[in-house]
Amino acid sequence: MNEAIDACPDLSIIILNWNARDYLRACLKSIEAHHDDLNIEIWVVDNASSDGSVEMVRDEFPGVHLIVNQENRGFAAGNNQALLRARGRYLMLLNPDTEVTPGALRLLVRFLEEYPEVGVVGPRLTSLWGKVQGGAAGYEPSPWTVFNHAFLLYKLWPRAFRSIWLAESQYAHGRPIPVDWVSGAAMVIRSEVVQRVGGLDEGYFMYAEDIEWCTRIRRAGWKVYCVPQARIIHHIGGSARQRGPGFHAHNVYSLDRYYRSRYRPGVVWLIHLFALGGFLLRWASHAALYVLRHEREHEEQSRQWWACVKATARSLAMKDEERETRNG
Repeated sequence: MNEAIDACPDLSIIILNWNARDYLRACLKSIEAHHDDLNIEIWVVDNASSDGSVEMVRDEFPGVHLIVNQENRGFAAGNNQALLRARGRYLMLLNPDTEVTPGALRLLVRFLEEYPEVGVVGPRLTSLWGKVQGGAAGYEPSPWTVFNHAFLLYKLWPRAFRSIWLAESQYAHGRPIPVDWVSGAAMVIRSEVVQRVGGLDEGYFMYAEDIEWCTRIRRAGWKVYCVPQARIIHHIGGSARQRGPGFHAHNVYSLDRYYRSRYRPGVVWLIHLFALGGFLLRWASHAALYVLRHEREHEEQSRQWWACVKATARSLAMKDEERETRNG
């Protein structure tokens, strides 16, 4: 790691942590091993962890800048704390349950250097075994893209049926992909973009804040790209799953907030109706597979999708005053 203090870092890496000590350790070690020739600085923002994460960072990674919160401030507010202090020409949001692979950081930074019209880029997120992760990048949530995603049409013909998520086949050719948003689990953004459009919307506690941020970035005139050649491993849900399947309801509620900032009530209702059909389809398939195979993975997935079903039904039935109380 380049220890130059006076020089402006090429890249500031910001990691928001909540009770993910072991994942965080592996993440920091991967950055140390694979930051290439970049001059970097690392910020860890800890959201009131109780698992010894703070002590681990202080003992094992003394060069890391550490911000310790006394309460869980959520994804947007926590990251904004470090975004205000980071000095890099480029800024990276990185989940603690990720691991950087050789060359990934350099590829993302180089892409921004070569294409000044691009404001933010994201990598290809995969499991440890290389399976492409859905939800790493995609297109603007709308009735059309939500319908295509809910009923899996995007998997059959991605070009004709754009989805809120990229299909796995879209990563296969390896070329950069213009998209509407990339995941906050791993994204690199120009510092001047943050200065112009501001940080993440703190009205979102967790989920959908990356979509909202990328929307503002595109409206300000920059493009958003996914760079599949840059691979980052994501042990998805390493922190969030500690709260159980019900925590996935936050995703539905955050998307509801985003939909209502963009569309009329009738359109929002239609989007939720499409999403509900998709959640029911996924719940039924995993529940059936669990009955047949008794595999824990399908049991966990069925519970997660059922939590999404219930949250979507609540969003459809919720009155405005109830929604304001929930989001507040």
